[in-house]
Amino acid sequence: MELQTLLNKPLPTIPPEIADALKFNAITKTAFENKNEILTNPKLQAEVGYTKMDDGTYLVSMVCPMPGITVDMIEWWFWWHTQDSLRYQVWYPGDHISIKYHKKDRAFFEQPNMPAFVPNTQCPVERIGGMKMPLRIDFVTPEEFGFSEQAMRENNIPKIVCARVGAFNNLVKHTEMAHIFKQTDDGLFMISRFWLGKTMTNPLLRKLIITEGMAKGMAEHCCIEYRNLREILPLLYAEYR
Repeated sequence: MELQTLLNKPLPTIPPEIADALKFNAITKTAFENKNEILTNPKLQAEVGYTKMDDGTYLVSMVCPMPGITVDMIEWWFWWHTQDSLRYQVWYPGDHISIKYHKKDRAFFEQPNMPAFVPNTQCPVERIGGMKMPLRIDFVTPEEFGFSEQAMRENNIPKIVCARVGAFNNLVKHTEMAHIFKQTDDGLFMISRFWLGKTMTNPLLRKLIITEGMAKGMAEHCCIEYRNLREILPLLYAEYR
């Protein structure tokens, strides 16, 4: 498969039931410190939307059923696509612009076969809500992020992709992000949370940057990009792994 052809593939649209649910204040105000409640509470796992937290930050929630997708595929994708901007672009053509990894992580990304996960830094440029953003994403283990290994085991959650997000080479740190993958009979079910502005220390800057529009744009972006990944990942994994 030529990756270039995937740039012209029509993107999934936001499903009507998601569009209906994607409303302001439609989700529980789950504080970052209480994130393990998401692992154990089916109601929280089904929530879609965004809300303004009491401290002025925003919480975004999105879900994506991923039948036919395995944990191996997810782990491979987050290692493989980072090595070339074209791979990143086919994930969300038009909104994913470029990506590179930090030079400290060459040993991880430049191996011929996927190694075991180690914390790493990825630097994508993408559009969210129409705004072009150069990002720095520091991926860490679920344990370092504060998730409970026991809660993961007891609730059929084999994988959590979690990271701390900043901009302008981390001059501005702003978001805590988690994609929680729950095992289902036919694949995975992804439960996403973005605590926008959680790590911003300047309240004025936070008020200017972290807005309701940004929160809605993040929810819509996540909805589309992971539904597109659901469609292309089995093909890419079969051909390029």
